[in-house]
Amino acid sequence: MEAGALFSADTDAHAPGRPDRQVLGCARAEEGDVPPERVVTTWALDGLPAWTRERGTPSGVAGG
Repeated sequence: MEAGALFSADTDAHAPGRPDRQVLGCARAEEGDVPPERVVTTWALDGLPAWTRERGTPSGVAGG
C-alpha cells in the first residue's frame, strides 16, 4: 500500500473447485485495509483497456 501498489483478487479459475477462493482474496484485502479502487479486479471492464494503454505493462511481467 505504501508503495502505491495495485492489487488483484482472482479465483485461480483454471483449477476445478477454486472459484470460492475469490471470497478469501477479498477478505484478505479488507483485512489489509486495501480500498476497492486499488483492487484492479473491482474496476469496470471498460476502464481496464485504457489503463493498460496509459500505464503499460509492469516490468517483470511477460510482454513488459
